[in-house]
Amino acid sequence: MRAQALAAGLAEVSPGAAADVIVVNTCTVTARADQEARQLIRRLVRAHPAARIVATGCYAQRAAAEVRALPGVSAVLGVGERDERAALIGALAKSPETKTTLAVGPARALRDFRTEAAVHFGRTRALLKIQDGCDTFCSYCIVPYVRGRSRSIPVEEAVARARRLLAVGFREIVLTGADLGSYGKDLGEPGLLETLIHALLRLGDAHRLRISSIEPNKIDPAVVAMVGAEPGLCRHLHLPMQSGSDRVLRAMRRGYTSAQYGALLAKVTRQGTVGIGADVVVGFPGEGDAEFEETYRFLEEAPVTFLHVFRYSARPGTVAACLDAPSDAAARERSERLRLLGESKSAAFRRALVGTTLPVIVEARRFSGRPVATSDVFVPVDLSHTPLAGGIVSARILRLEGNRLIGAPAEAPAEDREFVRAMGATG
Repeated sequence: MRAQALAAGLAEVSPGAAADVIVVNTCTVTARADQEARQLIRRLVRAHPAARIVATGCYAQRAAAEVRALPGVSAVLGVGERDERAALIGALAKSPETKTTLAVGPARALRDFRTEAAVHFGRTRALLKIQDGCDTFCSYCIVPYVRGRSRSIPVEEAVARARRLLAVGFREIVLTGADLGSYGKDLGEPGLLETLIHALLRLGDAHRLRISSIEPNKIDPAVVAMVGAEPGLCRHLHLPMQSGSDRVLRAMRRGYTSAQYGALLAKVTRQGTVGIGADVVVGFPGEGDAEFEETYRFLEEAPVTFLHVFRYSARPGTVAACLDAPSDAAARERSERLRLLGESKSAAFRRALVGTTLPVIVEARRFSGRPVATSDVFVPVDLSHTPLAGGIVSARILRLEGNRLIGAPAEAPAEDREFVRAMGATG
């Protein structure tokens, strides 16, 4: 959307500056996401009373009339319309005196992959969206209703977009999608993700690939085998678990058991060190103390290194929305226990990395004056200095300072060697 606006002749203003148009891309995965979108829009209207507010994204798709009724909203675009240049430009160009524009088509009618360009962030890492939509319909999830059917970009086009990203200097490409494990099925080519990964790795050895969140029952075994074995593929996976109780997993319609999830983790970690993230939902309808304890015990033993905990949020129109959930107090207590467990497991993973050497990419940010780099296992590393070489560099992890890893690039210049020795000694 940003690229489309710039292509139409608009200029981006700095944060806090006066703007003629403000585009808000909303989320609706939880009730809190809806609330945050409304609060943001109201703040923007107060701060920029003369600006045209264009609301789009999943909340706008799910509750278009509700978003349209917010004071100050000039246009509401659905998910499909958001990806159409003409619809976006028309919304940007409308007069503030005219009636609010509403352009929201049925998400399930979307058949084509419309996103025009990759989205980048930082100076070195880029998102490459290769899939959208979902056909799974987990009982609690609103995504299939607001993002439409699963649809994929052909391998040739994905490679062409990756070439353009590498040509302008990006050194990490993150493959993303609403249901990444379904990539290629609408094209009649199961297993296409493995084909794409191999094609992208053949573009050279000066970049690396990362796979974003992917469902545990949809990840290709051939892709699993590549993680930890293929140097160009980051040793990191995010595998949503949602619950460690088979009873709850069945009610969620997740399509796998806790034993199957555990077997997948065993395969992933067989190659060695891998950063593994997991999502967990607490307070789902039917989750009692026994079911929660199953989840807790499972995660205590699982080789998960990052834990994202969410309290269940009923989404209108989903199967689970009419079911009775545990009390808010119970959900909060369970959420806090899992959050603390996640912090403990993450800290243990960081401690295990001290003394190792990790491939990292320097970000366009700093922490406490030090340059920050992202390791292939998805743990940030604060570096002693900015590496002499750009792109992917090796960093020796010297110590853990609080919850931050401190490292030094392998090619440390002579004047930094004493610093590196001192850091290593105190570690």
